Amino acid sequence: MIEKLSSYWRWFLKNWFIVLVLIAGLRVSMTPGRFIKGMIWSDAEGYYLYLPAVLINGGFEDLEVRTEVQFPLYEGTNKRFTKYTYGVALMELPFFLLAHFVASIMGQADGYSYPYLIGLQLSGLFYGLMGLYFMKKILEEHFRPLVVMMTVFGFFLGTNLYHYILQHPSMSHVYSFFLFGLLVMMTPKLYHYPSWRVFGVMGLLLGLVVLIRPTNILIGLYILFYGIRSSAAIKERFQFLGAHAWKVLFAATASFLVFLPQFAYWKYISGDWLIYSYGDEGFNWLNPRIDMVLFNIKNGWLLFSPMAGLAVIGGLLGSWKNPYNIAPITVIWLLTLYITASWWCWWFGGAFGHRNFVEYYMILAVPYAWLFTKVFDSPYKPLKVFMVLLWLALLYYSYFLAVFYHGPHYDWDSWKLVVNYMWHFNFGGEFQ
Repeated sequence: MIEKLSSYWRWFLKNWFIVLVLIAGLRVSMTPGRFIKGMIWSDAEGYYLYLPAVLINGGFEDLEVRTEVQFPLYEGTNKRFTKYTYGVALMELPFFLLAHFVASIMGQADGYSYPYLIGLQLSGLFYGLMGLYFMKKILEEHFRPLVVMMTVFGFFLGTNLYHYILQHPSMSHVYSFFLFGLLVMMTPKLYHYPSWRVFGVMGLLLGLVVLIRPTNILIGLYILFYGIRSSAAIKERFQFLGAHAWKVLFAATASFLVFLPQFAYWKYISGDWLIYSYGDEGFNWLNPRIDMVLFNIKNGWLLFSPMAGLAVIGGLLGSWKNPYNIAPITVIWLLTLYITASWWCWWFGGAFGHRNFVEYYMILAVPYAWLFTKVFDSPYKPLKVFMVLLWLALLYYSYFLAVFYHGPHYDWDSWKLVVNYMWHFNFGGEFQ
């Protein structure tokens, strides 16, 4: 019996990613009834509407939208204005074209009918699973199979990444998550094989990342400080960049090219090549709401994704000796936290948990895996058992919240109702 169980475990450790894909496929087949109508709505529509505008409507004039109040006509013109950039639409394009082909056959080629909703669902699923695969490949360079499995499953089922892959994939975060994975995977090549091609691709990817969410430029710090563990290494890094100055310029040019269609849209809309599309929205740098971002019932990150707190602990503990670039990752997370908490809308609208950290899971997976490795390498068996039990509990907690989420976000009463149900479902009685 023990040998049979052992063979099953070995099979699972070898094929667990296939199991993850099957779980994702099963869950996504069960979500359309709850989330499909909101697939093209609010912010998600703002990212998406470039596609029906250009490929169906022939422009932004007289363009009909679902979220009318959020996308007004630009200053007395008939041109529909979106403050969001076109980067997400570019990544959705292959799935949009497939959906448009099917919708045309069905006589429903309006950009909003059911085939387009399914296309967006498949788009998020593809980029999300590919991002998780990149996370797996990145971690396998340094960590044992058990830790890699627990890390990838931990972030997929134990954080709000699950929601943005399967339940609300039309937001920008799953696309940035995918791009972060590509950048992290290519970073070693940049320094070991510094060819023109590598610099150019890195420039294009970084430009697209910044286009989609400008604050995600912080991932550039990971690239810049990759592998640095001393002050002498910092000097060597800048010498390296100086020696490849023309390639750096080439990468910057590639990044700039990504923005050209966006400049063209702004010129078409406003008459100016460059505008601040967010109007009066801005940052309150002197009063960041860090406590609210982390723990408030209105999308508090660690309230809804406490599994991610293990990555924070790993980052804070691991930064001192800086294995696996944990120190730059921790600095990037701290800067992201400060910028997020300083934004006027610190809760970032309707969301399941705080969505502004989702793409950063790609790099936070490293201190998370390092923490598990340190625990499993310790001689204290009770600590190892506790870590596994904690992992299972946090996995179940966030997954349960996500499954019962209906949006646009939890308030205190609805959150308590779900936790009450969770408590009653597992233990009976009433949670107080």
